[in-house]
Amino acid sequence: MPIHPLKRLEDKTRDIVQNLDYLVYLLLNPFKFKQFPKVIKKILIVELFNIGDVIVITPALKALKQAYPDAEIDVLIKPGMQQVLQNNRNVTNCIQFSSFSEILKKIKKQNYDLGIILHPGSLQVSLLLLLARVKFRVGCTKSGITYGKGFFLNRKVFPNNVMQHKIEDNLDVLRSIHISPKNNNLELYPSVESEKKIKKLLSRKPHPIIGISAASKHWNQKWYPERFAEVANYYINNHNATIVFTGLEDEKIQVAEIIDKIEKKDNVLDLAGKTSLRELMSLIKNLDLLITIDSSTTHIASVFNTPVLALFGPTMPKFWGPAGKNSSYIWKEKEACVGCRKYYCIYNKNHECMKSISSKEVIEKSKSML
Repeated sequence: MPIHPLKRLEDKTRDIVQNLDYLVYLLLNPFKFKQFPKVIKKILIVELFNIGDVIVITPALKALKQAYPDAEIDVLIKPGMQQVLQNNRNVTNCIQFSSFSEILKKIKKQNYDLGIILHPGSLQVSLLLLLARVKFRVGCTKSGITYGKGFFLNRKVFPNNVMQHKIEDNLDVLRSIHISPKNNNLELYPSVESEKKIKKLLSRKPHPIIGISAASKHWNQKWYPERFAEVANYYINNHNATIVFTGLEDEKIQVAEIIDKIEKKDNVLDLAGKTSLRELMSLIKNLDLLITIDSSTTHIASVFNTPVLALFGPTMPKFWGPAGKNSSYIWKEKEACVGCRKYYCIYNKNHECMKSISSKEVIEKSKSML
């Protein structure tokens, strides 16, 4: 297995640290003796990471609502993440994190019966729930060696060292309080307005309509512009496809570099920096195929069962791969150094993980998905 031996050692070390942390909780934590509340009327979920992380908590939100159908469920999120959970029937309110002191005042007034920390399980976040007088505090999902794992908790999740999808890591937190999820389906709800806008935009475009999500703020996760262009040129020349590019405002230059290498630009629709998050949901929902690096678009496609081919290198599809029925990925675990989960090439392998993926195999694999 070409996963670097130092990476395997790091995984083993992480497992040992998780187990030691749990042992410290059993021996020293003074809060573990508290009884679980008999009545749960108000629940606070903490997820302070990014779009993809918020998407993969939606099965946990549904399971929680099924267990406590009459309870109010609020979610503490990063600013800008509220669109991910908009119209989600399992969520009562989204609370945007501002500062420790401001959020402490806000949640202290709510008198929460149950607080569930998913990410991050830091000392600060667990202290926040303690000071806010949340009656019973549970956490958290698996984390890295140096990440905080929370201390001021009444129930610590027993370490599960199984390599599994992040959806299951989140659901393990609920299992620690005896909630058994019925399924792990992701949920998103585009607006009526975004659906109309995107369908109108795509209505006169030739099919198949193929999305490409190529941009990333993490250099190590990127594939190569010329290879994305080769894939786009193949579908334009052989299928008269429409190629739609997605991306954020600050990713427009990355997208332009690919478009510059495409032969027939009349078949290109550049939407980088031009859609809201909910419009992006509607766009991916209406694609015939999405080709993407490891990003939040992978999970959006999984929600709507849009065929998606995800390209993985430093990150691992076991944890973050597409979860939809019509999904696949390329990860060269038998041919290249992969799975370091770093934002730079830590083992000096010259980006071998992504370089090992050829445009030819992306074309061949994606053709069977159309």
